[in-house]
Amino acid sequence: MMRVATQIIVAGAALALAVALVPSAGAATCEGLAAVKLPHTAILSAQSVAAGAFRPPPGPSGPPGFAPPRYDDLPAFCRVLAAAHPSSDSDIRIEVWLPVPSAWNGKLRGTGNGGLGGGTGASPRALANAMRGGYATVGTNTGHQGNSSYAIDHPEQIKDFGYRSAHEMTLTTKALMRAFYGRGPRLSYMAEEGGGTIAALSEAQRYPADYDAIAATGMASYLTHHVFGQMWVWQATHATAASFIPPQKYAVLHAAALQACDAADGLEDGIIGDPEHCHFDPGVTLCKGVDAPDCLTAAQVEAARKIYRGPYNPRTHVSIYSPLYPGSELGWALLAAPPKPFNISLDFFEYFVFRDTSWDYRTRPVNYDSDVALADAPENLPADAVDPNLNAFFDRGGKLLLIGGWNDAAVPPRVAVDYYKAVLAKVGARKVRASMRFFMVPGLGHGLGRNGAENFDADPLAILVNWKEHGIVPDQLIVTHYRNGMEVGKRLVCQYPLIAYYNGSGNTEDPSSYHCRRSGAQ
Repeated sequence: MMRVATQIIVAGAALALAVALVPSAGAATCEGLAAVKLPHTAILSAQSVAAGAFRPPPGPSGPPGFAPPRYDDLPAFCRVLAAAHPSSDSDIRIEVWLPVPSAWNGKLRGTGNGGLGGGTGASPRALANAMRGGYATVGTNTGHQGNSSYAIDHPEQIKDFGYRSAHEMTLTTKALMRAFYGRGPRLSYMAEEGGGTIAALSEAQRYPADYDAIAATGMASYLTHHVFGQMWVWQATHATAASFIPPQKYAVLHAAALQACDAADGLEDGIIGDPEHCHFDPGVTLCKGVDAPDCLTAAQVEAARKIYRGPYNPRTHVSIYSPLYPGSELGWALLAAPPKPFNISLDFFEYFVFRDTSWDYRTRPVNYDSDVALADAPENLPADAVDPNLNAFFDRGGKLLLIGGWNDAAVPPRVAVDYYKAVLAKVGARKVRASMRFFMVPGLGHGLGRNGAENFDADPLAILVNWKEHGIVPDQLIVTHYRNGMEVGKRLVCQYPLIAYYNGSGNTEDPSSYHCRRSGAQ
């Protein structure tokens, strides 16, 4: 009797799922999407997934330090796997999740990839986050699996990594949405950070009709120069054995930077509000005698000065990439402390720049003159998304939200600052006022969130939705302030180049206690 009852329940659940996955009249069923014909794209599978039943494929569950993602709260959806071949050397793996019609909000959210991309496909964590908001969603493997060795002799796959995979996944998804729902998305969004900003910004720059609103936090899309910044920090602290700054001494530098610049915004709160105009010399931490835990040796001071100076051409003295800014010291360990350079820079120099699998950073250090020209070779430039010409994107009503962190040691702040200035010069102040907002968040490291000793959080996607759909223009940004994972209040962030100054009285964790003005202005 129990077995029969179970069979009835299972059959009933299957019937309910089948009914839920049947789109509107004239549209395809989920499994029917396998027969959809698309240019240079093959549908590999189309499978109905019951509510809460999705299980990710074997492999890492997500970024280190984060709780494993859950999937049991997801609605029923149609999971489609596809492969796009826009060139004879392309193999872009695409994963599309289409929620049942009753759970769909009518919109699309594209996703990007961290680091240098790769892997077997999209990030299930990112797709699940988008679907929880009611979005149909899609991601890719950026056109390759594993490391970046493809770059040695596959120029078409560099294009796939840099921009074509994001475009192909978007076209594929919109076609599948029309087949499944009977219509395409009414609006399309991307909200990415770090490595995902390459895909997001390349969409705005190269394919302005793909998305209606885009957010980029921690702009890592100047990849050909980004790796010089990473390598510079490591070489500064590993030039000699004496150059190494023990991570315990980062706090010494941080305290000295706060002493120099914390109060400049009218409030001593452990956060430098205007790092761009902070004049801090790490020489004030120099040991008066022998080395000690509360001071830096002469070699360590010189290493710190190099990090604050940033990479530059030793012949022309032209800056290559952004430095790290005062206030970021507690995040230096990622690049400065490990026994070898960061893996992204090692991969990029080996496969993109030198195209030599025998290259060894120890015997052949990076040259900040001749190697920049190698990195900037035309075949590598598709990996960058720094074109300031956003006229077409803005002209069709596109919105761009750019957010950076002044304490970001992984993607230094001036990358976003320089890009904003370039866009302003290219499209003009009128279009920027109508279509773009740029915020630099004091105290923010690499990525919005609540993790770490101190961090700030906001929801870029919600900001985009309010801006694009409800006309709520984000002229100021309100971020939630966290310490050790606990909310302590909210802070005002002003549009760059304005700075949030404390009024001199009132709750320091209340945005109304601050006002926006230019640095040094009264």
